[in-house]
Amino acid sequence: MVKKETTDGAVELDEIERRREALKVLVSRRKKQLRESLEHRIKRAGRGSIWASLPRADCATLHRQEREQLRVQLEDLQFEYVLAQRQLAALRRVMARARRLRAARSSGRRRRSVA
Repeated sequence: MVKKETTDGAVELDEIERRREALKVLVSRRKKQLRESLEHRIKRAGRGSIWASLPRADCATLHRQEREQLRVQLEDLQFEYVLAQRQLAALRRVMARARRLRAARSSGRRRRSVA
């Protein structure tokens, strides 16, 4: 039973770490997109996109709307990242406590068997 709990904890720890890293990548991508200028956004869209056929004023409006959506997404992602950090820290504390308890229990058994 103790072995299964340790395995479950390690799997959960791995899942949270992967989620945290994925969130970190998404946050950095969103930050990069927020720094993007209108000219670069039009260039990134390419010639075949709707951006190429729109007047510059409409492109600027779309760009502002995109940036606002990115800000909202970024706030959400940053919140989820902090939450994942806290979950990871809590799980590590629980696993460390379980390790200490197992070590204390096994040393107590050794003492009783020696005496």
